[in-house]
Amino acid sequence: MITRRSSGSGAHAAKTALKKPGEVVASLYPEILKGMPVGLLVLHLENPRDAKTFKIIDANPAAASLTGTTLEALRGKTLADFPKLLKTPLPASCLDTLRAQEPRNFGEIAYGDERIREGIYAVQVFPLSHHFLGVLFENVTDQRRSERALRESGERLRLLIQGVQEYGIFQLDPLGNVVSWNAGAGRLMGYHAEEIIGQHFSEFYPKEDVLNGKPQRSMAEAVRRGQSVDEGWRVRKDGARFWANVVLTALRDAEGNLRGFAKLTRDMTERREREEALTRAKELLELRVEQRAAVLTRVNEELRVEIADRKHAEEQFKETLKQLRALAARLQRVREEERASIAREIHDELGQACTAIKMDLALIGRKITRRQAQLRAKIESSMRLVDDMIVTLRRIASDLRPRTLDDLGLAAALEWQGQEFERRTGIHCRVALPREPLNLDSERSITIFRIFQESLTNVARHAQATSVEARLEVEGDELIFSVHDNGKGFDPQEAKARKSLGLVGMQERAHLLNGEVSIEGIPGSGTTLMLRFPVLPPAEPRQDS
Repeated sequence: MITRRSSGSGAHAAKTALKKPGEVVASLYPEILKGMPVGLLVLHLENPRDAKTFKIIDANPAAASLTGTTLEALRGKTLADFPKLLKTPLPASCLDTLRAQEPRNFGEIAYGDERIREGIYAVQVFPLSHHFLGVLFENVTDQRRSERALRESGERLRLLIQGVQEYGIFQLDPLGNVVSWNAGAGRLMGYHAEEIIGQHFSEFYPKEDVLNGKPQRSMAEAVRRGQSVDEGWRVRKDGARFWANVVLTALRDAEGNLRGFAKLTRDMTERREREEALTRAKELLELRVEQRAAVLTRVNEELRVEIADRKHAEEQFKETLKQLRALAARLQRVREEERASIAREIHDELGQACTAIKMDLALIGRKITRRQAQLRAKIESSMRLVDDMIVTLRRIASDLRPRTLDDLGLAAALEWQGQEFERRTGIHCRVALPREPLNLDSERSITIFRIFQESLTNVARHAQATSVEARLEVEGDELIFSVHDNGKGFDPQEAKARKSLGLVGMQERAHLLNGEVSIEGIPGSGTTLMLRFPVLPPAEPRQDS
């Protein structure tokens, strides 16, 4: 049963209870909410029928920081001073919140004017009384630029709102009498504000704690240390007990005089029950651990055997992979040798045969008379076919193994390949080469050339580019070859998932020379292929068998 005090402290409590809710929040937040990362505005409705008369009577530092203004510029302003804001549903929502006396999550609003920084703000409104309103908001503009930041900020905002709803927050005068009472405290303790304001906060303690002087000790500790943190049983209006976490903070003015206390209470009954259940489960688990020690020992031994087997399998896999790569290197060299041999055969044998056929046709053409016009047309047609065949044979031989690579070196071969690509596709191709001649072995030269060929093939098939730039340069003891196009780009991870054989082939070619291939593709911004490997040959000898 709650009893009213008739002493001087009761009169002081009643006098303090007459404070406006806005003044209570204004006195509370510097101590409780000044470090909050979200903005807090306290609004007073001067005309109950006109949402434009909501007036900012106070704000926390975060409110000024988030909106890009100052506390002085916010205080005293009404919603009428923000014409753009009047065009949003926020004023009507604030008016509805006061009338319903229920907190509302307004969601997000995009806003900005000459006073407020342009951005997206997440807003929650909650009533403080029938004329005063609290507005919590957070600038989430930067969070929309990053999904990860959005999730983290959304979680922080959710936890913040949850904390505001779950905590009982009220203010005490220096004697411990209640002078303010929020909705969370009402839900937690079961009292209406008019029932509890003016009463001593010891009403929430069990009788045994009151007799032992626990409320007074908490106040004394808060006065001495600035804050008192306690967990214990508390009593609701209906007499039900619950386990509470209580933080009692001493509130002082600028001169250090005690103004009262801020009290935050949270129901921790479920947590306590979980802890007790966890303790019981821990004891049961320890018992089961003891019972299963032998089983775990046996399983551990089996795991050791399995690990040893897997280690052996891994070593075998590494050895197999090494052999496969040696085989791939051997096959690559044999392939290049075969291509070079076939190219020579095509160029020398078939080329000479076509030339001889053309000479024979020309000789026949000189022997026929003018009357044999039909035969002359056939001979001329055959000579044109032979010319086309010679061109085709040269192209096939060049694709197999360009003579330029063997006769003039890598630089000339790259320039020739770029010119051929530009002639066939119409895509501009620029090749930048080092000023100093490169003295590269045959393997490195053919690797760079083949990777260049594969890159140009990919550009022609997929990139939809208009220009390609290839660059060969030496940095220290490293040779770098890059190919960049201005096409539509692609996602390298997606290509890796599809197991593109072209990319795998380029990577394997580079690996055989202790090098690496990296590809950077940005959708809409082109693709860059980068080949790096040491200038000097690999230390390991080449395995031909």
